Amino acid sequence: MARHARLVHLPLDTADLSAKALATQLVALIAAGQVGDGDWLPSTRALAHELGCSRTMAAAAYDELVAAGFLEGVPGAGTRTTAGATAAAKAGLSSHTPHFDAKSIVPNDNTAPHQSGAVVDLRPGSPDIDLIDIRAWTRAWRTAAALPPTTLSPWQDTDGAFAAAMSRHLRTNRGIDTDTVFDVPGSAAAFQAMAAVSGLKRCYLESPCYPAAYTEFTRAGLRPSFVSVDEDGLCVDQLGDEAGIVYTTPAHQYPLGHRLSVNRRAELVAWARRTGSIVIEDDYDGEFRYGVAPLPAIRSIPGADEHVAYVGTASKILAPSLGAAWLVPPRPLRETVRAYLQDHRMAVPVITRDALTELITTGQLQRHLARAGREYRHRRDILIAEFGARCPGLEVLGIQAGLHVAILLPRNHHDRDVAEKLGADGLIVAPLSDFPQAAGSEINGLAVNFAMINRSTAKRFAECVAVALS
Repeated sequence: MARHARLVHLPLDTADLSAKALATQLVALIAAGQVGDGDWLPSTRALAHELGCSRTMAAAAYDELVAAGFLEGVPGAGTRTTAGATAAAKAGLSSHTPHFDAKSIVPNDNTAPHQSGAVVDLRPGSPDIDLIDIRAWTRAWRTAAALPPTTLSPWQDTDGAFAAAMSRHLRTNRGIDTDTVFDVPGSAAAFQAMAAVSGLKRCYLESPCYPAAYTEFTRAGLRPSFVSVDEDGLCVDQLGDEAGIVYTTPAHQYPLGHRLSVNRRAELVAWARRTGSIVIEDDYDGEFRYGVAPLPAIRSIPGADEHVAYVGTASKILAPSLGAAWLVPPRPLRETVRAYLQDHRMAVPVITRDALTELITTGQLQRHLARAGREYRHRRDILIAEFGARCPGLEVLGIQAGLHVAILLPRNHHDRDVAEKLGADGLIVAPLSDFPQAAGSEINGLAVNFAMINRSTAKRFAECVAVALS
């Protein structure tokens, strides 16, 4: 097919590139008239070479714009803008939804840098969904959709394909050898189930800890006791003699980012055996590590299967919108947990489960974790470099793993006040003092997500923190 339209030159900014940023710039070029309806675009290979980025990134940007209707692929010819793309772009339509709260925030400090910057949500909790290979993602969902439906509800479906695939994934990535994996609609459902079947009345929580865990355990009627954490994680020697549920985030303590040391992992399992307690290991982003060897999951320690429940989630490795998590209960409670989940109709929708199974069995999830891990490490390095250059002397915790860091602030600057100043500059962060923790020992600092950060945002954030502390 002859290409009658001109092949346009794309004046794109290469300072900070991601698939989302590239798609946004292309829509802006269409709105400005620099790319017109029906214009042919460079191939993904040519565009990647010109920009110095990966072809995967260029393809992901094109795929996003095709899905949104700005571009169309013509078999054997290439990719061009659609009829009506210019009108849509000029009307302000976008190819994606922002990841942040759309409230308009007007800076109130005339000396603050980047007053006109967009609102950016830097609170921990979200991965960058643009790192997902959209082609592999689409194939997985098409495969799932092609499977015949059944008359069973998700909690009644006994198809073991997901459990088998997830068992292999956990064995490969986290050293956990199990044949019992339950799918649950989010980690909170796993906490609720374990609290209900444990028969225990007390819960031991890290100080500070994950708010959703605190909410679920207290809602279940468990008496909370906060336990300190330090650079080696949960202080096991501060646990009491009363049996209880111990909730811990050992791979990357939420929100401080410490890793639970090998010695303390062994001590925790020994304590649980001695007291008849249950440890809930929330491995929410344990797949992401940077320059350090993986520590064994607590559940993988010999004998831990009697007392340790393992919880993982797709929210950090893929997308929160999946609403999918998995629970490996302590071996003695397997059937009790199974019955509870069925009685309370807790399960992941079948099509979601089937799509995740396809991503695992085809190796696409493993490839995604490797690709995302490299990109997240790069973004972490950018944040640390920009912050170190503009805010020297402040301690940054949790840099070895996960998707967020914790920044400790001087005592004479309260984290809520600093967060309010940053919010006025369009940067939303989470004050550490807002997290559930022991009264009188509040941590003063900020939890900052680097999963979707780029150099300009990192520089803007560091400059605004420096002004807030001046």
